[in-house]
Amino acid sequence: MPHPETPPTNTPLSLSTLAIRRAIGTLMLTISVIVLGVFVISRMPVDLLPSITYPRIGLRVDAPGVVPSVAVNDITRPLEEAMAATEGVEQIFSQTREGRISLDLFFQPGDNIDRALNDATASLNRVQDQLPETVGVPRLFKFDPSQLPVYELALTSDSLSLLDLRLFADEELTRELTRVSGVANVDVSGGVREEVQVNLDIDRLQAVGLDVSDVIDTLGDRNQDTAGGFIRGGEAESLARVAGQFESANDIHQLPLTIDRPAIATPSTPGATTPGITSITTDARIPLSDIATIRDGTQEQRIFVALNGVPAVKVSIQKQPDANSIAVVDGVKAKLDDLRREGLIADDMMIQVMLDESEFIRSSVADVAQAGLLGATLAGIVVLLFLGSLRQTVVIVLAIPLATLTAMLLMGLFGLSLNVFSLGGLALGVGIVVDNTIVMLEAIATEDPDEFDPLEAIDDPQRDPSPIAPSPIAPTPQSIQARAEARSRDLESALLASTTTNLVAVLPFLLLGGFISLLFNELILTISFAVAASLPIALTVVPALAVRLLSIRRSSGFSCWWPIRAFRLGLAAVTETYRRLLALFLRFRLVTIGFTTALLLTTSLWMAGQLPQEILPQISNGQASLFAQFPPGTPLEDNRRVMAEIDRQLLAEPETSSVFSTSGGALFASITSANALRGSSTVNFKPDTNVAAFVDRLSVSLPENIPPHRNNNSDLSGACTWSHSQ
Repeated sequence: MPHPETPPTNTPLSLSTLAIRRAIGTLMLTISVIVLGVFVISRMPVDLLPSITYPRIGLRVDAPGVVPSVAVNDITRPLEEAMAATEGVEQIFSQTREGRISLDLFFQPGDNIDRALNDATASLNRVQDQLPETVGVPRLFKFDPSQLPVYELALTSDSLSLLDLRLFADEELTRELTRVSGVANVDVSGGVREEVQVNLDIDRLQAVGLDVSDVIDTLGDRNQDTAGGFIRGGEAESLARVAGQFESANDIHQLPLTIDRPAIATPSTPGATTPGITSITTDARIPLSDIATIRDGTQEQRIFVALNGVPAVKVSIQKQPDANSIAVVDGVKAKLDDLRREGLIADDMMIQVMLDESEFIRSSVADVAQAGLLGATLAGIVVLLFLGSLRQTVVIVLAIPLATLTAMLLMGLFGLSLNVFSLGGLALGVGIVVDNTIVMLEAIATEDPDEFDPLEAIDDPQRDPSPIAPSPIAPTPQSIQARAEARSRDLESALLASTTTNLVAVLPFLLLGGFISLLFNELILTISFAVAASLPIALTVVPALAVRLLSIRRSSGFSCWWPIRAFRLGLAAVTETYRRLLALFLRFRLVTIGFTTALLLTTSLWMAGQLPQEILPQISNGQASLFAQFPPGTPLEDNRRVMAEIDRQLLAEPETSSVFSTSGGALFASITSANALRGSSTVNFKPDTNVAAFVDRLSVSLPENIPPHRNNNSDLSGACTWSHSQ
């Protein structure tokens, strides 16, 4: 007959039993999970929201100088007919404005948007030859938040002209910032660009027998480099090219134009077999400067960008889809500091940050992470108060981060990112981790009635074992291990069933369609990973660690500490009060059920109507935008005057830190839209500013203080609307 302290050898082996008996192996696996989890976390992308690709494709075409009524027939309808052939398209929404045609293609949520984009590109290529030559190059793109800028700058300089500032941003700054790891694209907008204008003299052009198309064809044919093939000489050969591109405006001055002179009739030469008249056609060449005025200048500026009323240039940085937003922005900031130290950025050049997604992401993610850590800490405190044991609390506190690392390891394997939704899912999963851990730990730590533990007598002096009672057997490490193996083995099926039930309650939300599924899929997956990770932790690490800690014969006497004793006394009083109330409620069952149902039903219905309904909570990023729409026929100069007055009044407000404005169009990421009827101002606020109150106050006072500019009896103060990020 085996000794009662020796674990039986014929007991069935289970996962928890294997973890207890192979504690070193369990420790090694735990360390491996910790190392892999930390490694995955260091490489996971960090964003504000999950990676979302909307089931929508956009098409934008610039048509400067084209009347909307003409653009509908010549541009919009051919594009609609061509885009309708895109596979899977559900709806096409078009909008035709002065100078801009917009088409949006909508698809079913869950469709392969990359494949749809390729199909739409093929449809666009088939119709592009039917569009007028005056339209710009069509831009086709998918709606993906990862393509939005993560960092935007406004450049101003006292020493550089607006042209030189734009050249610096295009040539120097763009080249340097593109080299930063994770940067996908750098777009520059605002300012003015160089332009060589060829102003033809129509009278001279007609006098030499040429027309405008001849000049355009000659300019296009001559302004190009072509391959010259191979040049072989002796035993060597080299590639050659014909350099024909214009290098300066002087090359355009000297561009030769061929003129066909009329035929000249001359007598046939003596001795000809057939006497008669011979026609001779001669060609002459004249430089382009004889019939045109060439001016090396700048483009006509139709969009004006200003920072605090000073002309500026805007630089937008986009990151690669799988890059870490915070790392990309930090790299851009470091590069700008290096360029400043190297002297590439002049000392008098002012760089104003207009958008910094890293600060907003860092703040939001830190808030969610702080809430999760606070929840885990409170869970540990509550467990400590209820259990009154430091050893058991240590087991639970260690299980929470271990399960979190396991869940984050699964997140990395499935390509998820760290954002407010995934971190929120981890915070929600902490509750499940604590539940499974407490159930397993309580089963192992609870002693048999016939066992006597001297440590318990030390922790609880009120325990008075009767001398008449038979002397129980004091627990030993072997008996604790045997008890842990038996009880953990009995709990395996119960924990598996409860964890599976929690997963079944969560996973069906992945079947939701539409925008909600795109936004909340990562939240559901993260909760599922946290719930799934809690099961192996509760079945392996918790019993193995509990056996080692509970086998220690020393006691801290923590349960004798007066706060713990006071809490136990208070809990006992609450339990007794609940017992009496429960007896009273059971005596009047029908009244209790009816009153409780009526109370909960009425209050819940009343509160449901009071709660705001929104997909995302209101979050302020310290910015507000004003959009101005002017009446038709408003000249660009009047647009500029009104927007300058708006900026002056915004800068006069004490809450304003800086104002970035555009007149004559709109700038959105890499898209520049010229429109004399539109203007906008983006206000950056000082810290701790109530953005909503500012917007409400200025919405009333700003239109009243704008002096009216009249043109064709139209009020040019504009229809101003506010928007602040929420």
